[in-house]
Amino acid sequence: MNVVKNMLAAFSLKSEFATRRNKLYRIAYSWCHDAALADDLAQETIYKAIKNANGLRDIGTIDTWLYRILFNCWQDYLRVKGRNVEFIEMHDEDQAEHAENYQQAQIVDRVRASIEQLPMPLREVVTLADFAGFSYAEIAEIIDVPVGTVMSRLFRARKNLKQQLLDFGSDELAGFKLRRIK
Repeated sequence: MNVVKNMLAAFSLKSEFATRRNKLYRIAYSWCHDAALADDLAQETIYKAIKNANGLRDIGTIDTWLYRILFNCWQDYLRVKGRNVEFIEMHDEDQAEHAENYQQAQIVDRVRASIEQLPMPLREVVTLADFAGFSYAEIAEIIDVPVGTVMSRLFRARKNLKQQLLDFGSDELAGFKLRRIK
């Protein structure tokens, strides 16, 4: 009976999970900076969500529930592989880029590099808040820390990012203000 109930719940939530897969991938990528690993983490998250669909009590909390599963998958990966995994980023040098696209790519690369330099607890909080758009309470539930800790980590992460970006290109970026976009 439990198996049938799980299957029905999984089928009804399948489209809900599919619509959130890209967002899960983006957050996972911002944590690990490896496309294949991010895809694996997103896939594992959806697999575990479908497998444990009966654990979701309220459809309104599906985002928090999915990101908690993603966070747990990420923590499991770090526990198994260790925190000293080195990632190599490869670029296609032959691709011709326009000057405008090049400038945008440079800014994106600077932001990614700055986020990558953040300690993992700060990186997790800033990506969940600013990329995924979660509230402080939802982030606290996802990473299982008090709301005050989320607030202080987010403050430190944003302060650190602002300083890194201003130091990185103080002349070019001096006119920019970092702001939160929702």
